[in-house]
Amino acid sequence: MVFDLPPPDPAVVVSIASRGMSKGISQTNGPQLLAKGSLRFGDVQLGAQWKSVSSTSAKGEGAAFTTVSHKFGALQVSGGIAWKFQTGVRRKTDSTSIELSAAASRKLGPVSLQANAIYSPDDLGSARRSLFVEAGPAVQLGSGWTASAALGHRSREQGTDYTAFNAGVTKSIRWLQLDLRYYDTNRSDVGSPYRTRIVGSARLSF
Repeated sequence: MVFDLPPPDPAVVVSIASRGMSKGISQTNGPQLLAKGSLRFGDVQLGAQWKSVSSTSAKGEGAAFTTVSHKFGALQVSGGIAWKFQTGVRRKTDSTSIELSAAASRKLGPVSLQANAIYSPDDLGSARRSLFVEAGPAVQLGSGWTASAALGHRSREQGTDYTAFNAGVTKSIRWLQLDLRYYDTNRSDVGSPYRTRIVGSARLSF
């Protein structure tokens, strides 16, 4: 049997941010570097990524992932699975996990409505089951400018539950995206990762 696959479409993304953010909270005490490579075959994407983190247990976090996406008219939907692992592990810890994700977005003129969910049956570190759900709008302002915001909630077994909010603007210049964004949560009393942040980032895609 011969499968007629579309030709692969490779992509590389490199980004640096003044603070590493994930699921609405900070992952670093300073700048974060992220590198990602992928191959897309039609609706299917295969890839891997690595990013630096500030942690007592590891220096970095990698992932290998598969995503399937499809467009139904104005509605774009996707689902994926990722195997995550810590790098530069400093001490014994739960350093691997599986994440399942689903996302949907719909364009209404210059406005896009987006929602996504990320579930792990056994998260990295001491947490076990984890579910993060987030949704919000994005508005095309013209001349490569986009304004966007999102409200999310994360629930974790043996971990801190919290609600997160972010809002910011993005400027796209060919292969470069510049973003300035405000982050906050309702659990700033817990510690530094949950406190208010203003984060600038630059992302190069080619």
